[in-house]
Amino acid sequence: MLTVHTSHLNTPTLLDSPDVMAVVDFAQTPAPRPDDPRQMVTPLGSQADLREVWTSSSGPVTSGQTGRIQYVRSGTETIGTLVLEDDGQAIETLAYRAYTELLTWLDAQPHQHLWRVWNFLADINIGDGDQERYRLFSVGRLRALRESAVPDRALPPATAIGCQAPLVYLMFIAGGQPCQPVENPRQLSAYRYPRRYGPASPSFARAARVDAGSLIVSGTASIVGHETRHPGDWAQQLDETHRNLEALTAHAGVEAAPRALRAYLRPEVPLGPVVERIRARWGQHLDVIPLVGDICRTDLMLEIEGVWPLSANTAADHSAAASSAAEV
Repeated sequence: MLTVHTSHLNTPTLLDSPDVMAVVDFAQTPAPRPDDPRQMVTPLGSQADLREVWTSSSGPVTSGQTGRIQYVRSGTETIGTLVLEDDGQAIETLAYRAYTELLTWLDAQPHQHLWRVWNFLADINIGDGDQERYRLFSVGRLRALRESAVPDRALPPATAIGCQAPLVYLMFIAGGQPCQPVENPRQLSAYRYPRRYGPASPSFARAARVDAGSLIVSGTASIVGHETRHPGDWAQQLDETHRNLEALTAHAGVEAAPRALRAYLRPEVPLGPVVERIRARWGQHLDVIPLVGDICRTDLMLEIEGVWPLSANTAADHSAAASSAAEV
């Protein structure tokens, strides 16, 4: 079973554990890609000395590299990264290349079903209207998903954040059985957004039950229906985000506190007060990893993502649903 926690220990110490699949560090300007695929460096800065640690009880853990994909595999899941240089090609082309390479590679692997994707790209909000880089990224991503016959009902949770490094950086989790997507009753599914948000709707689910043990939640922001709420007010956007997370986790049958949370904040949003308010809502003991980056809509100031544990009954329901989906 796949689990995640945060740690203040240094990366080499954490990698000594045989059940560790990934240690995720954070650096605004990352060094050259580590040789060990288990060390993943997200291209965003953080003032917290914290790392995400993904472990699996379904060992043994092995690792390798194929082309631009570095991966780590257990008996039931694969975690990996795919990195492209943002070398001046159209971002639509880069997104298409990245997703085509990833989906083609997964198709030949034992864990073919995407459970989660993180997308980091430079200058995410640059460009007017349909020429905004995020909208063009969404076009390339959707084209690759369509060519790989990934239906909307099988889309995984995802996050898309702007970074400063000239990269298209994907981190992903895949499993041997399909994830079970969960949508938010307060929000329109992202893949059904109206045309005003671009020529291709964002291709992700709000959350998904995976691995009979976890609810993985996408980057969640101050959106109700499909519209941004409280532009220019980070505190009210944070409160609305909490309401969205509460509705989503309740809809998924989750009762426990999250195992791990990331908060993505625009540079002008005060880090300390945001973390304090998140802990006040989800637990003072919780380590929150605050990351500075641009949100995919210009009028959004922050978003939160995380992983919640499933109850025994909810996990059993997921296992039955995933087995049925795998047989179809």
